[in-house]
Amino acid sequence: MMRDIRVISLDQIKLDQENVRFGNDVAQNQREAIKLMLSNPEDAKKILRLAEHIVENGLDPTELQLVTPEDDSNFIVLEGNRRLTALKLLQRPDLCPADRGYKGFLKAHHNLTSGVPESLQCSVVPTRADGDLWIELKHTGENRGAGRVGWDSDIRDERRARQTGIESIGRQIRNLIVDNQHIFTNKAALDVFEVDVTTLTRIFSSTLGQNTFRLKVENKILTPQLPLDQIAPALQFMLDMFVSHGYNVNDVRKYENQVITLGHIPPEILPDSLAEAAKVKVKPAQPDTTNGGGSGGSQSAGGTGGSGDEKGTNAQPGGGNGARPGVASGPQSGGTKPGKPDGSENIKPESQTPPGIRAKPQARARKYLTPWSLKISNSRINAIYNELRSVLRVDECPNAVAITFRVFIETTCDEYARIQKEAGKTVLRWDTNNELRGGGSGDKLVMKVQSVVKHLEAEKKIAAPAAKAIFKRASSYDQPGSVDHFNLFVHGTHSAPLPSELKDIAEEYQPMLEAIWR
Repeated sequence: MMRDIRVISLDQIKLDQENVRFGNDVAQNQREAIKLMLSNPEDAKKILRLAEHIVENGLDPTELQLVTPEDDSNFIVLEGNRRLTALKLLQRPDLCPADRGYKGFLKAHHNLTSGVPESLQCSVVPTRADGDLWIELKHTGENRGAGRVGWDSDIRDERRARQTGIESIGRQIRNLIVDNQHIFTNKAALDVFEVDVTTLTRIFSSTLGQNTFRLKVENKILTPQLPLDQIAPALQFMLDMFVSHGYNVNDVRKYENQVITLGHIPPEILPDSLAEAAKVKVKPAQPDTTNGGGSGGSQSAGGTGGSGDEKGTNAQPGGGNGARPGVASGPQSGGTKPGKPDGSENIKPESQTPPGIRAKPQARARKYLTPWSLKISNSRINAIYNELRSVLRVDECPNAVAITFRVFIETTCDEYARIQKEAGKTVLRWDTNNELRGGGSGDKLVMKVQSVVKHLEAEKKIAAPAAKAIFKRASSYDQPGSVDHFNLFVHGTHSAPLPSELKDIAEEYQPMLEAIWR
């Protein structure tokens, strides 16, 4: 179990001329080994950066060169060839080709205050084979915990917070929600930990994110610009997009991505919209005094006044707790001042937010067409379903989604008819009571959909209202969701399907699909 640690002269430590980084090449000497280590321009830049880091900070105390004896006096490096290359070039920059960072290595060489170490601590193994286990373990991931386990974004964020004493913007968002559970829903408190903290930081560090949610970053501190009850609905909506609808860091990586993603938030629940609505509705509730009406009105109509207090929980999804004192920062500055001669100190504006405003994500905000869980036995139909569920993004490729969804509907109807026939429950045409014919040469799609829905209703697998709606929708001439509309996806040359319409159509056919593939 004891390691063989030795201090070995740098001149006695040789680069591995059979290094796997060389591919099929084998270096004939040490100079050629250095050239091969620098053959890729990107690799050369990384080795230069490593050399600069060594100059600035010294050698990594957590890493030892892993070497094996070559002869009585020299050793071959099995692990640490990049580090050894950096040291060799710091020692002799002239060994570096001119087009692989020679000037950088020369500058680093001159910046050395105490010169290149004359010797290194090395871990020695008897043979190359004895080192293979450890080299592979180091470079092939976690290996179920036996290898190097990397830090996830939360751990890295915690580390930075401890070092700097300042929490990241993403962590401040988490704390904002957790510390204000009287405003945010329990679901939001869970959702915010499902989104990578670095993704949250990316969103709320951007000008667009700060303006959208009215959460401003000043001196690295997140500061709400409106009462939290007006910020919560949009923030909760956005979190659910990431947790429930497949959004990830790629959807907010660039400004143009953020514009699209944040654009899915319904305008009516954006903080500015709720703040404006609160101002409009507060005005009729202000006391009309002859000597102080002006000051009283301005005091109550402010963004942090009593209206914000009353709005708090009404604007929350699933909150249902009614208005409560202490929401946001309303009580300190809101309402009317006591001691007025007309007794208006007892007047408070009533709950201002209509019950319809919720942070519940709309179906149109989802990224994929069919996010529902279906158990499909047919492998080809299941592959089509999976493409609609997790591969084809509706907003990015509506044509492919539309055509694929039509195929999904028809193949589902055909497979259902086949399964029912084998079970002795043949699906009949709803108009003639003849057997429904599947396949490309069978009945038209409108007949398939209507007959399958009738059969599902008769088998009590779908509710009558849903069956009636789908039956009517399928035959509605040239209407979104009709079979004629489906056919335009394939044969139409003048108009493209709208992503929002596709999402609505999928919602309409969801009861039929779930009844078949539940």
